[in-house]
Formats: sequence, C-alpha cells, structure tokens
Amino acid sequence: LSLSLSLSLSLSLSLSLSRFILYVVPLLNIAAAFFMKKLWDKGILFRCAILGMLLANLLGCSVFLSASYHNYPGGSAMAAVHKYADCDQNTTVYIGNYAAQNGASRFGEECEAVFERRWNYIKTENLTISTIRGFDLLLVEPKEVTHYNPTHTLEEKFYGFSRIRLKPTPPFILTEKKEVLYLLRSKSMKKKIHIINS
Repeated sequence: LSLSLSLSLSLSLSLSLSRFILYVVPLLNIAAAFFMKKLWDKGILFRCAILGMLLANLLGCSVFLSASYHNYPGGSAMAAVHKYADCDQNTTVYIGNYAAQNGASRFGEECEAVFERRWNYIKTENLTISTIRGFDLLLVEPKEVTHYNPTHTLEEKFYGFSRIRLKPTPPFILTEKKEVLYLLRSKSMKKKIHIINS
C-alpha cells in the first residue's frame, strides 16, 4: 500500500518536484540498500565498484554544492545593502533585473515597512537611467555601471557561478565565478555612522 501511494504521489508531481521526493521515500532507500548489500556480498570487485560509486557521488555533490551556493548572488547583495544605511534612515534601493532573478527577494528586506515607510525596495523594470540615478543604493549588472558613474560610487562586487573547469592537478575540479552584480551607493547619500558606547 505504501509503495503504491509513494509511486502515485511521485508520478502526480511534476518532474522538477519529484527529484526532491525520491531521496526521502523510505521504500526506495530500503530497496537501494538491499541491492547494494547483495552486491557487497559478491566479492572484492563489487565492493571496490560500490566504494568508487560512493566516492564519485561525494565528489559530484561537492562540486554541485559549490555551484549552487554561488548561483544566487542577488541574495548576498541584498544582505549587503543593509550595511550602508540604518533602518530608520530614508533609503531607496533599486534592484536590477539580474539581482531580482537571482536571489534578491522580499525575504531579504531587513528594514520593515511600517506606517511610515523608511526603506523602499524598487524592482520596476524599464525605468529611465535618470530615474535610477535618483536612488540611494543600486544593485546592477557590471555592464550598467558606466551609466551611474557620475552619481554613484562602487561599493561592492558580487560573484556568481560561471562554469565548472577541470584541471590536471589537485583540486581537479573547480567552480569558476565571475562578477555579476555591483552595489553602488549614491554620492549624495549620508554614510552610516556607527556609535560605539564606552
């Protein structure tokens, strides 16, 4: 009964969701463990093959973990934005298209909007360059920076996953990153002041 229920559940889900379910269905894990035990008992050659597959799986998981970790630079940029102004300071933040698609979301908005909104996070597309120049903080792509040089200064660069590269020497597999987002601060914006109590 549980096998038919888990199979019907996984078939009813879309393929993109079922890839997450397969690893947690106990019956599939039990069947895989049973099959591996049978192979393990067949001899040293099968044991080496099993250990090789586990090692390859571990290596693949570590490479893909590194790639997925660097796949959402907008989230890192969104966290960094809040270092440049206090939440009670009126601040406007422009979130460019790339940042919005790659991790900059409402979950990263640390300064809440109460009745008197202090921070405005704007993701509106197709704004003119002169309109965007009026924002205090910008999260934009490197190719857009030259438009804002007269009014803003570069504060931080954020890197995203570019590709996987193989090397003949250790470490044999590298994940390469490239600059994908820049955080710009308006030249007219007041700097955040840290008061240290003694």
